[in-house]
Amino acid sequence: MNHVATDRLPGILGHELRNPLASAVTAVMLVRDMVDDADPRAAVLDGAMRDLDRMTELIDGWLAMARDAVISRRRLDVDELLRAVASRHGAEVIACPEHLVLDGNQSLLERALDNLCDNARKAGARHVRIAVQELDGDLQIHVEDDGCGVAAEDVNRVFAAGWSTRGGAGLGLHAVAATVAAHRGHVRCVPLSRGTRFTLTLPQSATRAATA
Repeated sequence: MNHVATDRLPGILGHELRNPLASAVTAVMLVRDMVDDADPRAAVLDGAMRDLDRMTELIDGWLAMARDAVISRRRLDVDELLRAVASRHGAEVIACPEHLVLDGNQSLLERALDNLCDNARKAGARHVRIAVQELDGDLQIHVEDDGCGVAAEDVNRVFAAGWSTRGGAGLGLHAVAATVAAHRGHVRCVPLSRGTRFTLTLPQSATRAATA
């Protein structure tokens, strides 16, 4: 039996998903055109369109990584990025320096943080906290939870493709590590007395935005 190499999966999945995704985008746009702005269904359709746009950007990002490990980047407002993620997961941004920007791919970074928040909730976390600090020219994003935690002996393999203690696909944390690596950074897992902290360290592309 032939098996698809793991490193080819993003490209294959991206190729196969593009056409049905484009059809879904077209369908939602057509339905949205039939709905007045005052109609309560308009907000639902707008939300679906935003999700489809994010999915398109994610597919493009993974295709780029699969092809040549180069991703599209732009200057991102770090606080805005984190609060978008936090609002989806009921997380709390407890610290973020003002006017901090980052040269990165918003969809991929958001999805990496989504994965960490999703994992925290699946591990029984009641609280998920996100904090940012600048350290030695690097930008560090900490995602900390009070869930069931990660065993110390598992710390070095949590990012391996296919590894899971809950019977899942074992791709979420692997995708986090791949995304951070594509940004020339690294991610670390730290077990806590209650819960886990994941730290994404991104290189010196972080800088202060000019203030008015």
